[in-house]
Amino acid sequence: MRHLCALAISSLFIVSTGYAQSVETEHKDQINQPCTTNDSLTQRIQSHMFDGIELSESQRQRMRDLTDQFRFRHSTTDIGDLKAMQKLTLSPDFDETAVRNQAQKIADEQVKLQVEMAHVRNQIYGLLTSSQKNQVQQNYEYRIDNLCDIKELQ
Repeated sequence: MRHLCALAISSLFIVSTGYAQSVETEHKDQINQPCTTNDSLTQRIQSHMFDGIELSESQRQRMRDLTDQFRFRHSTTDIGDLKAMQKLTLSPDFDETAVRNQAQKIADEQVKLQVEMAHVRNQIYGLLTSSQKNQVQQNYEYRIDNLCDIKELQ
């Protein structure tokens, strides 16, 4: 059940990330700028997994370096793919095969992104001390229990 909850939440994260990247914004010129500690990408990668963990300055710096590297390595969602899906969705003649192919293409890119993000999180996790790793595990179990409790209430 915990794995199912985690999978559902990560899927929502993927969809919201793709949507956020596709939305027209006045800040498009800032999208490819380097990550800073206040940048949303850095916060997304570090969010929740490392909440409540006291980090040394060298650990913080290394985390920033890893997220910066990730930012320059990963490919963003192709806006063309999202536009193609929108066109297929609004087409007067629904083509299920084309929609499936387009959805698979988008999903494959999102899986690739998730693998890259997991790799960065793994590298960050490797920077932690044993007590910090224990705290990460406790935080994870607490969040999953809360998610499952919420799911059961629905």
